[in-house]
Amino acid sequence: MDRRLRAGHPWIYRGEIADLVGQWTAGDAIEVLDAGGHLLGRGFYNPSTSLACRMLTRLDEPIDQAFFLRRLGAALDYRRSAGLLSDAYRLCWSEADGLPGLVVDRYGPVSVVQCLTLGMRRAEAWVTASLESLFPGGSIYRLDDPSAARIEGFPAERAWRGDPGPSDFSVAEGACRLTVAIGAGQKTGLYLDQRENHALVAAHGEGRRMLDAFSYAGAFACHALLRGASSALLLDSSADALAIAQRNLELNGIRDGALLREANAFHALRRLEADGERFGLIVLDPPPFTRRKEAVEAASRGYKEINLRAARLLEPGGVLATFSCSHHVSPALFEAICREAIGDARRQMRVLATLGQSRDHLVLLAVPETRYLTGLLLQAV
Repeated sequence: MDRRLRAGHPWIYRGEIADLVGQWTAGDAIEVLDAGGHLLGRGFYNPSTSLACRMLTRLDEPIDQAFFLRRLGAALDYRRSAGLLSDAYRLCWSEADGLPGLVVDRYGPVSVVQCLTLGMRRAEAWVTASLESLFPGGSIYRLDDPSAARIEGFPAERAWRGDPGPSDFSVAEGACRLTVAIGAGQKTGLYLDQRENHALVAAHGEGRRMLDAFSYAGAFACHALLRGASSALLLDSSADALAIAQRNLELNGIRDGALLREANAFHALRRLEADGERFGLIVLDPPPFTRRKEAVEAASRGYKEINLRAARLLEPGGVLATFSCSHHVSPALFEAICREAIGDARRQMRVLATLGQSRDHLVLLAVPETRYLTGLLLQAV
């Protein structure tokens, strides 16, 4: 454990803790010492989970509101200097920004806060005060992940902090405008991790018929149609997601070029193949097929199935953008899955680009778990 921590990884598992000394309460920031009694830092502790402690600092410093203001201020400064500020962006990405268990996304004047650990839940007042200092006059909405809250042992919340802000509005993403419904739908409002990929993939859509599988709010389709795609078929199993997609298509004046279909994508891909359909641009952006290391094999079968079907639906010269958003599926594994699927489809494809999460979703070299979105941009030859 000492070696991993000293290399910069912030996680301590319950079985790695030799002893607990002094008074503590679940969710407290506690001191972490090595075998020789030397201070390694401080982190939030929760004995109820297998991942019992997440390091916040390697220094002898208090964990208080000033600490959170410094960390969130540094996160904002980095994104400003890197040119990543926009109508919608990720301000804080958990471990990658030195605040394990905290996600903060910005949508216009609204900060959406997601607490993923009990420690962050107890520190919420410090987070709120810091955001109020960084964004005077802005609004704050708390939106927790129910699965994480259940594991960590606190009630998931969806509620405004202080005066409510706008709950339904649109933001600009390049030439595209997208609807944000605060507190509704998936993620914190939009799939911000695909922001840069939307534009990259759309550049290959001009004059092509597009298939947007697992479309959610239709951002890939909207960008492609605005770049000149001839038409787009959007598939999603959620009627609510398709309703948001329809709003986005109407918002951008491209509704007539799109067909929305409520369907299980696995079944729909097989039916499209059986019907002899062909597309010049296909996007596969499914939800995580696994959140557990033990289920990677089953997830791999799912990824292989959809990529095999997509390969058969792709016209000669067509482009496939395919993604996995589980950190348990490494880029190397995902590429191997796609290679096998495309081989079984008897197709040959060139790699146009390897894809990842938008740059505001930072990746720490010492914490490979911060890289969770992997993708390939492929062209049939």
